[in-house]
Amino acid sequence: MALPTPVEGALPAEARGRGRRRRLVWTPSQREALRACFERNPYPGFATREELAQAIGMPEPRIQIWFQNERSRQLSQHRRESRPWPGQRGPQEGRRKRTAVTRSQTALLLRAFQQDRFPGIATREELARETGLPESRIQIWFQNRRARHPGQGGGAPAHA
Repeated sequence: MALPTPVEGALPAEARGRGRRRRLVWTPSQREALRACFERNPYPGFATREELAQAIGMPEPRIQIWFQNERSRQLSQHRRESRPWPGQRGPQEGRRKRTAVTRSQTALLLRAFQQDRFPGIATREELARETGLPESRIQIWFQNRRARHPGQGGGAPAHA
């Protein structure tokens, strides 16, 4: 008699290839550069983030997330100390340019979406290699697709 196979949700995320991205550990010199830039402008534009990314050897999307997290930490600290949040942005810089996705890239992403609406980091990195798009843009594409087309495609979130 064959034993029943566990349902997908019963397997740990890592066993299904849907593991989370590993936590990034910043070096003291990277932290110092990030904080110095944050002091000058807590809302840096794409060009500044890209320049900082090159200087400290990290991808720009990780820099962007650090700034988002740091603004959140600062806001939380201001709330704990019951001080008003300045909330004023520094000099406005340009946003990231909209990523153009070709028909062939879209077709590849749609096929992947049909198979799994919640691809893990390994799948997203493979799609990034195949399409030539950054993994961070692949992740956003899937988030947007799920939001615009609920109930379409296969797979379920790893935590479901």
